[in-house]
Amino acid sequence: MKLDLGGHAFGHAAERPDGRRYLLSIDLARAAGILLIVATHCWPDIPWTEAETGLMPLFFRSSTVMLVFISGFMFNYITRQSDQPISHYVTKRITRIWSAYLVVSAPILFVIFFVHRRADVWPWVYEMPLTAEVAVFLITGKHIAYLWYIPAISLFILLSACFRFVDRRNLYAWAIPLSAVAAILLGRDSLYGVYSTLGKAIFILPSYLIGMCFSNYYVGNGYRVGRLPTLVCLFLVTTISTAYFFWSRFDVHLLWIQKVCLVILLIRFFDDQGEGVLFGDALRKIAVLAFPIYFLHGYAINLLRLAYGDAALLALVGNTLAARIGYLLAKIVVVTALSIGMCALVQLIAGQRRSRYLIGA
Repeated sequence: MKLDLGGHAFGHAAERPDGRRYLLSIDLARAAGILLIVATHCWPDIPWTEAETGLMPLFFRSSTVMLVFISGFMFNYITRQSDQPISHYVTKRITRIWSAYLVVSAPILFVIFFVHRRADVWPWVYEMPLTAEVAVFLITGKHIAYLWYIPAISLFILLSACFRFVDRRNLYAWAIPLSAVAAILLGRDSLYGVYSTLGKAIFILPSYLIGMCFSNYYVGNGYRVGRLPTLVCLFLVTTISTAYFFWSRFDVHLLWIQKVCLVILLIRFFDDQGEGVLFGDALRKIAVLAFPIYFLHGYAINLLRLAYGDAALLALVGNTLAARIGYLLAKIVVVTALSIGMCALVQLIAGQRRSRYLIGA
């Protein structure tokens, strides 16, 4: 079914045992977001041409903000319907995230300290005592590059009371534009060293705030995305993508806006498609395991690197553009499946209750 711009398609929001609604559209958008993140970390190993490499930010730059947006959405959705103090939300979330973060980080930290040091780390880090080195890696997520998201989103969780203040006072008209200007002007890496997490948090802040604001709108609009937001997002995605395609000097820091609009369009698409979406069962499974897939997909990618080289494998079938695109899609599927398999193994050994604190699910 094509995307209906009439604004009549209701979101799928079934009742849950705890009284909240299960938001299928949000779950499927989360699955799409984690698949895009997996793709973001798969494509660099493939031998693209220089022109193709230059276009990759259009598809993959700032893909993490899709999960940031959904995190902001769910923060508002959960806390607005809960009668528990905000401290309970903070404690529960931080405990689960950081217990899994520490467990997943342990193997790579061991390798970094005792087997092979990372070359792309600030030299002064290795001059510090071991405990201080560990602290720096965990605070910055530098041990596995994409894990910067964990300390950054943890900072938002710790500031939940401030975000709830913004929501209760309806300060979005001020907070979103100011934070968006800061994100665009400063970019993702405005601060370095142990402060790099703060710089990244500033960059993703508007995406989180937009997710919070959208949550209120979505629920108030009958669990659906209306016609006006759909048209605005279509316009922004088209305009920003076209500008980047034709203007090589286009500021890549604007691409976070493209990704935020993209996730809203995905939610609208899933509102329209509902239960009939293609590969719906697989996407629901991925959505449930999005957190451990995020944690584990780096290990899956490195396992594949040890097994074979992408360029050598592509050479066997002919290194055409169609082959490279097909290979990327296949690699996304394999990495995701490996991540789910590792998750299933941990759940089998430790049990699903304990695995929440080991890998996040």
